[in-house]
Amino acid sequence: MNTKTILIIALAGALGAGAMWVSQRHLQAAAVSDRKVLYYTCPMHPSVRSGKPGNCPECGMTLQPVYADATGTNAAPLLSSGCCSF
Repeated sequence: MNTKTILIIALAGALGAGAMWVSQRHLQAAAVSDRKVLYYTCPMHPSVRSGKPGNCPECGMTLQPVYADATGTNAAPLLSSGCCSF
């Protein structure tokens, strides 16, 4: 193979990978936009809640949205008795 063929194959691969990345980001954005945001909270400080996006007043991290259909939380899990002894 000559250099020109190798460069064309590499360029085609890079374009294909870029197109896949853009399409996945577009699908994720479309899925997120259909859900209703309940409030915004800090990943490090779950007690911090805000009605609008912004930064955490305690640590400055970007507040993350919590959606109405979310099944999980960012609160610490409860330990069942007998699981661990602290």
